[in-house]
Amino acid sequence: MPTILTILTVLTVLTVLTACGSEHSGPKPGAEQAVGDGDPAAGKAASGADPKAAAEAARKAEAARIDADFPLHGAVTTTELRVLSEPQPEATVIGWLRIGARARLADEEKRVAGCKGGFHRLHPYGWVCKGDGMEVRKTPIEVERPSDDGWKEGQIEKAAAKKALVLPPPAGDERLPYSYYYVKEPAVPEYHRLPSRDEQRAAQAKTEHFLKLLQKDEKRAKAYMADGTGGPAGTAIAARYLDRGFYVASNGTEVRAFRRFVRTTQGRYIKQAQLETRKGHDFHGIELTADVTLPLAFTSRTARPLILDPRDDGSIAWKQDEQGEPIARQTHLTGWKGRKNLGGHVMHELETERGPRYLKAWFAAVAEKIARPKEVAADEPWVHVDLGEQVLVLYQGDTPIYTTLVSSGVEDHATPTGLFQIQRKRITDTMADIGPDAGDDRYRIEDVPYTQYFEGSFALHAAFWHTGFGLPRSHGCINLTPDDAHRIFGATWPKIPEGWHGASTVDTKLEGSHVLITP
Repeated sequence: MPTILTILTVLTVLTVLTACGSEHSGPKPGAEQAVGDGDPAAGKAASGADPKAAAEAARKAEAARIDADFPLHGAVTTTELRVLSEPQPEATVIGWLRIGARARLADEEKRVAGCKGGFHRLHPYGWVCKGDGMEVRKTPIEVERPSDDGWKEGQIEKAAAKKALVLPPPAGDERLPYSYYYVKEPAVPEYHRLPSRDEQRAAQAKTEHFLKLLQKDEKRAKAYMADGTGGPAGTAIAARYLDRGFYVASNGTEVRAFRRFVRTTQGRYIKQAQLETRKGHDFHGIELTADVTLPLAFTSRTARPLILDPRDDGSIAWKQDEQGEPIARQTHLTGWKGRKNLGGHVMHELETERGPRYLKAWFAAVAEKIARPKEVAADEPWVHVDLGEQVLVLYQGDTPIYTTLVSSGVEDHATPTGLFQIQRKRITDTMADIGPDAGDDRYRIEDVPYTQYFEGSFALHAAFWHTGFGLPRSHGCINLTPDDAHRIFGATWPKIPEGWHGASTVDTKLEGSHVLITP
């Protein structure tokens, strides 16, 4: 039986960006401010009230204002919905909402050609066309949630019959907004809807015949997979067959006849047993405080410290510290004392309980404080990426507040240098040509987390598919671990309004944080 999700697969498809080489806290002056930019504690100074009571009073006052100004409730029912600057179909795109997102809408409605159902003003700013995929009601829209084991057979049909929204939006407050999977077998079928057992067997027969042909004649095998002639026809509900190494993003699982399938964010289905979960590297950077300051060093490669061995003739030799354990890569070197030129070699000096120890220059990366560029506002959150060291420092005005390791572009896929501004921020975005660790470059990765485009297709983003941070690894973008990407994404401008999937500063009243990239 077709489900509500089957219908959703024919709706708007996400824009595919060829990425990696092939925001002021709200609007600029004169634009409406996003909710959440205010400081609830400000009321406490004036009233002397308890901070928690003041914050709660401010929250209730804001909720009452929203109820008065935006009395309608909306839910996004299409894959992605544009937020426009004006109630016109060709107006500037200022942001995006994803399927499952809830919104508050003003009662006013603008009827214009090219927008079925009319435009509604969106909280906190912008306009959305109802006919493009926004369900609008006078009361809050119910959201059905699956159990911990996923949707059971028939549950989605029951939810649809109640006209409940069943797809959750991405978890933008988590280190990964969706669940991510690696395709671990060759020619894995991806279905338009949940397959019956016979449909699944037919798809598997096509896979098996393809793999047999592939061993003998690659050209013939590819032709068979394309047109299905000369072997089992497969099934019409198989959207495509994925190679090993492909990555997919998922917003849930479903069960049919005791078989569990992962539902992708595009509304398609893959048997879970043919996938492996990917959660990304657990490394993360360092919060900078009055006690933890720059300069600060990390190991970029695993290394055993060396002992300085001076000779009688004044020359210098080095010997291994046999009593010391190797220092794992991506370790914060709390005993780092600085660089020294010893015997013509640049070495990192470490203070240890057994005396001074040393690492060769290329085994460690150092984050150092730099002056704020004159183009950067005094209160602005901004980012400096040092390509030579493969480190990133997040600043608030003149103050460094966070630092971590990154992976930039490999040879022939250089990351651009210069001073840029964030142009588009999206909780996730589909990207292609990601880099050598992200599967076959013919393919794309759906819903790359926490993307911040600063120059064309170059972006800061999470990379859940490798662990090599501290060394070049990408095709031009700045790769971060999921925790680091989430931390930086939440700090920079523009601030994305609650419930939105992304915001744009291009030809809008929003301002983007600066990104300085140096060699």
